[in-house]
Amino acid sequence: MLMTKPVAKPEEAVEQLIGEQFTEWLMEYIFLKIHDEPEMSLIKTAKPKIEKLRKFLLQLFLTDEAFVGGAEGDPGFLRFAIANLSESNDPQAEGALNILEKRRQEELLGHKVEKGIIWTRSRELWIKLFKALGLTPEEVNRTESKEWTRNYISEISDLLSNADWQVAAGVFTVFERAIPEEYKAVINLLRNNSQISDQDLEVLTKRVNMYDQYAKESMHILEKIVFDPQSKQLIWEGVSKHLEARREFYSGNIKYLEATT
Repeated sequence: MLMTKPVAKPEEAVEQLIGEQFTEWLMEYIFLKIHDEPEMSLIKTAKPKIEKLRKFLLQLFLTDEAFVGGAEGDPGFLRFAIANLSESNDPQAEGALNILEKRRQEELLGHKVEKGIIWTRSRELWIKLFKALGLTPEEVNRTESKEWTRNYISEISDLLSNADWQVAAGVFTVFERAIPEEYKAVINLLRNNSQISDQDLEVLTKRVNMYDQYAKESMHILEKIVFDPQSKQLIWEGVSKHLEARREFYSGNIKYLEATT
C-alpha cells in the first residue's frame, strides 16, 4: 500500500529508505507531484473551443507515439532504452531489459508500415478518437511537433540512450505512475467538452490500464535494486528529470486550453 505521507525531501528518502519502502515512497511522490501541478488543475476545469482541444490532444498524441516511434526508422523511447540496457554489465539490468523487450513486442503486435508511418493498434485507436473530434487521418499525419513537444521527446530520448541504466529505470517509473493520472484528467476534459463516446476514448482508457499494469511489473524490479545509495540516487535522477520534462511539456501545451479574451 502506498504511503499517504511521503518523506518531505527526496534526499531524505534516498538516504533513509530502502527496498519496498523506497519504491512505495517514489510512486507516491510522483502521484502527488502530478496532482499538485497547476497544469493538471487547468486540464480538469478547462472549457476550450473544439479546435484548441484538438491541437492540445495532437501534441499529446505525438509524445505517445514517441514511445515506440511513429515513423519507420524512428527507434522510439523503448528501443533507446533497450539499446542502453543491453550494453550494461550489471546483471540486475537484465530483468528490466526483459520487461522492456516484452513491452515493445506487445506495442508492435500486428503493426504495419504504410508510407513510412508505423500503424500500431494504439495509433489506430488514436485515429478513431481524432475522427470523433472531426479530424481526418491525413490531418493527423501532417501534424508537426511544437517546440515544447520536440524538446520533451529529445530530452527523454537522450536520457534513455546515454544515462546509466538506473536513470532509465527512473524515467520509465514516471511513465508508469504519471501517465494514468494525466490521461484520466484528459478523459474528463474530453467528456466535458465534446460529445464523444466511451468507445472513442478507448485509446486513453487502454493506456491508463496498460501503464497501471506496467507499474506493478516495475516495482518488482525496483525493489531489488534500491538498497544502495548510488542506485537510489540514479533512479531519483531519472524520476526528477522526467517529471521536470513533463512539466515543461504541459506548460507549453496547456496554452491551448487557457481562456482567451
